[in-house]
Amino acid sequence: MKSILVIHHGQGVGGGLIALLGLIAELKENNRVHVLSIFDGIAVDYIRQTGATVTVAKSRFYAKFYQLFIHSDAAYFNIIDSIRNNKSVILYYLSKYYFAGKELKNIVFDYEIVYLNSIFISDWARASKLAKKKVVIHVREPLSRGLFKFKYEIIRQTINKYCDQVIAISHDNASRLDLQHKTTVVYDPVVTKNRSQSEYKLINRKFKYFVYLGGMARIKGFEQLVESLEYLDENIRIFFLGGESEYASHGLKRLVRQNLDPFFLKNKRLIDKLKKSGKIIHVGLVDDVFYYYENSIAAICPFSKPHASLPILEAFSVGKPVIVSDVKGMEELVDSTNGVFFINSDPESLAHKINEMSQVTEQDYEAMRTACMTKYKQIRERSDSVTSVLNRT
Repeated sequence: MKSILVIHHGQGVGGGLIALLGLIAELKENNRVHVLSIFDGIAVDYIRQTGATVTVAKSRFYAKFYQLFIHSDAAYFNIIDSIRNNKSVILYYLSKYYFAGKELKNIVFDYEIVYLNSIFISDWARASKLAKKKVVIHVREPLSRGLFKFKYEIIRQTINKYCDQVIAISHDNASRLDLQHKTTVVYDPVVTKNRSQSEYKLINRKFKYFVYLGGMARIKGFEQLVESLEYLDENIRIFFLGGESEYASHGLKRLVRQNLDPFFLKNKRLIDKLKKSGKIIHVGLVDDVFYYYENSIAAICPFSKPHASLPILEAFSVGKPVIVSDVKGMEELVDSTNGVFFINSDPESLAHKINEMSQVTEQDYEAMRTACMTKYKQIRERSDSVTSVLNRT
C-alpha cells in the first residue's frame, strides 16, 4: 500500500476529470489517497463524491492571483490571452519557488508519491521533489513548442529535473515533451460507472442520430459543427452534450473582450444559430453519456486543435465509429476501418462525412463496429495503467 498525494487544478468538467475520478476510485482500493486542489472549482465536488479527502489550497496567492501556465497547441490565443499567458509565467515562478512549497507544508497527510494530474501544474514538481517525494506528472495536453521555445523549455526542463516519471495520454503528447527515457504512454480508461443510467425516450426512428460531446468549446470543434448544420441532410439529428461558453455578461471585462477578442461576437452568432437549428437536440452537461453513444450512429469529434480525446475511446468501447478532423494525432487511434476524416476548418466537408456515414450499408456499418471494438481491445491489452506506473515508482 502506498500513500499518494494527488494534485489537481480543480477546474473544468470533461474527459480529464472523468479519467481522474476513475483513477482515484481505482487507487483507493489498495492505496491511501489524498487530493490537493489548487482552485476551489467545480471539479472539487465531483472528486469528493469518490469518497476521497480533498484539501483546497489555502494561500490567498492561489485564490486571488494565480493562473495556470497554459502553453498548449490545444488552445487559441488572442491579445487578452497573450497578456494573461505572459502574466502566468511570472505566477508560475512564484508558485514554483515559494508558494507551492509553503502549501505542501500545510498537508497533514503523510505521503510518499506526488501525482500531478496536468502539465499545467508542473510548477508544483520542484517543491514536491525538495520534500523528498517521488514525483509523477500526467501529460494530458499537447505541449506547444512555440516560436522561440522559451516557454516550452520552462516546462520541459522543470519536468526533466524534478519529475521521476512522466505519463502521457498519447504518443503524440509524449513526442512533444520529448522525455522518452522517463515517459510511459497510458491511454485514458473508459469509465462507465454512473454514466449509463438514462431511461430517456428521445429516439424517433425516422431520424439518423449522431452525438457530439464538446459543448461550446472552440477547440472541440464547436465552430465548425455549427457551421456544418446547414449542409446536413434533413433526417440528421445531433445530440449536443457539454457546457456553454463562459464570458463576462456585462461591465468592463465584457467591453474589453468584445473589442480585443475577434471570436467573441462570432461566438454569440454561433450560439444563436445552434439554438435555432432543428437538427440539434440540446442535452448539456450529463454524466450518463453512454445512452447517447448507444443510440447514435457515430460520435462526431470535430476538433479544431490537436489533442487526445476520451470520447473516441468511449465510442470505440461500445462499437461506435467516429467522425474526426484531420488534425495531428488523430491517426494514432482512427483509420478508415473505424472512422472517417474530414478536412479541418471545412464545415461542408464535415457535413458531407456525417451525411455519408448516415447512409452506409448495414454490412459496412457492422464491419466498422467490429473494427472499433477490436481497436479498443488492442489498446487496453497493450496499454499500461496509471496505477501500475505509480506502484512502480
